[in-house]
Amino acid sequence: MKISINGEIKEFENKSLTIKDILEEMNYGKGIAVALNETFVLRDKYQETIVNSGDRLDILSPVQGG
Repeated sequence: MKISINGEIKEFENKSLTIKDILEEMNYGKGIAVALNETFVLRDKYQETIVNSGDRLDILSPVQGG
């Protein structure tokens, strides 16, 4: 399965992955926001939201400024 993550194509062997599965596999911690196909997903929905081949996932981390 191929999906776009932050504009980069990533390939996964598993054909059925949730957002939570992908975040764990890519070692993302807490404190991030995720959009699937340009729609933000609530954190409590990560475990049940299926990502399909060809989908676009944007993973955003907060940036401190000043």
